[in-house]
Amino acid sequence: MAMGKQETSALIQWIRDVATAESDSLAPYRDRVMHSMGGVTVLLLTPFTINNFLQQRYLVALILLFIQALTFANVYAVRCGRPVPVPFALLLVPFLAGITAAVMIQGVPGVLWSYPVIVYSYFVLSRRVAIACSLAMLCYLSWLTVHYIDSALALRVFGTLLLTIIMINIVLNVISDLHQTLAKQALTDPLTGCFNRRFMEQNLEVLVARAERHPIMATVLMIDVDLFKPINDAYGHDRGDLVLQGIVQAVGERLRRGERLFRWGGEEFLLLLEHTDADGAVVVAEDIRRAVEAAEILPGRSVTISIGVGQYQAGQSVEAWTKTADAALYRAKAAGRNCVVRADVVDVASATA
Repeated sequence: MAMGKQETSALIQWIRDVATAESDSLAPYRDRVMHSMGGVTVLLLTPFTINNFLQQRYLVALILLFIQALTFANVYAVRCGRPVPVPFALLLVPFLAGITAAVMIQGVPGVLWSYPVIVYSYFVLSRRVAIACSLAMLCYLSWLTVHYIDSALALRVFGTLLLTIIMINIVLNVISDLHQTLAKQALTDPLTGCFNRRFMEQNLEVLVARAERHPIMATVLMIDVDLFKPINDAYGHDRGDLVLQGIVQAVGERLRRGERLFRWGGEEFLLLLEHTDADGAVVVAEDIRRAVEAAEILPGRSVTISIGVGQYQAGQSVEAWTKTADAALYRAKAAGRNCVVRADVVDVASATA
């Protein structure tokens, strides 16, 4: 039965995703994978090396011994925390040489080594490099089978190797999707979808650490929903949750590239503006305040926010920096709410004290 339009579109999209794969979910674990798989490779190849020496297939035996030596050198380097002496992409060259020699001498048994080598490449190389290398090996190994064995077997080798490559990429796509989902859950607030406080603290700590080496310009906006408790009391917590989501949506529509919104806690949010001084941040804050006030977040009732603006000052800690914006927010509340207040010298001094 012919493939339907929906299935065809899904297949095309999958091929496009694989061909343009940018995420490498195994990258954070590459050293651990290299160490484990490399050690297993050295151990498993040992009996084959010995057997080839005993069978007087010295060329294959020497190539296997060479592969073991290079792999062991890489494993040892990873274990010691040093860069690997032989890039794993280059390590595929002796692997292919070994397969070539095995096919020339043994025939079909030599072809069988193609499958673990292709699987191995996806674990020790980045996704894009592994795709390129596996497709190149697919073509070469199919030609090798045609040349030294027969074309009928070559067709089967091509089909089964291609299926192996497709299955590996399907599994890696699933792993990548799961990895992205878990990362998103770890970094975002489940109610509003903006970043959570833990991720906020990491971002601010990175900026402050960078400021110890080079001057930076960054400002935070401390945003608080006005009269949020009365909203919860009058409409219920479910409606209050919708109000928070509506505010995040209104703010998110005005975010520029590189600006990040975090949920501080409760009805408070923090917006980080890098490369922006206090004057520029006040303009952004006023735009956000007016947008929230104009949005129909709660039918029949206007929802407003108050914003405190605090620019980073050299030598400040993360706590002192956020306290300046919080002090400015407190003054905005005291001034009648629904306004933007910029931190002044008093706020900075009190936060540092």
